[in-house]
Amino acid sequence: VAPSSAQSSTPAGAAKVPAPTQGDAAASEAVEVVDTFMLDLGKGQLERARQLMAPEAIVLADGRVLGNRDTYIDGAAKADVAALGSVQRELMRRDAHAGPNFSWVMSELRLRGPSAARGQGDVVVETMLLARRGNDWKIVHIQWSSRRAG
Repeated sequence: VAPSSAQSSTPAGAAKVPAPTQGDAAASEAVEVVDTFMLDLGKGQLERARQLMAPEAIVLADGRVLGNRDTYIDGAAKADVAALGSVQRELMRRDAHAGPNFSWVMSELRLRGPSAARGQGDVVVETMLLARRGNDWKIVHIQWSSRRAG
């Protein structure tokens, strides 16, 4: 199950692994924004997370539209924060690419909650699209999808 459910893909203390990137520094900057967003969300720092998103950002999870930035942060994000303390995240794969004005970061994660049988848990694929706004990257789209690991 993707974010906005009992098992979120955005746990606190997100694992750091080297990210294969294309676009060098720009792709690394985009990855840093994604990691910061995830950590802020995991710590319940919703206003900080909101500032990393463009106002028109759209958030999707498992075939559902969770809304734009403010709708998500003011609503479904609160359930994600509540679920974060009960899952551990292992970053299994990450790819990123950046051009001059747009970038994307794809992460594949294994989530393990306290009820996960022998550490199976869920696998979540997360894609974030970012747009350059002045000197900063802003998240303009988030897509989470999940399946049972195994």
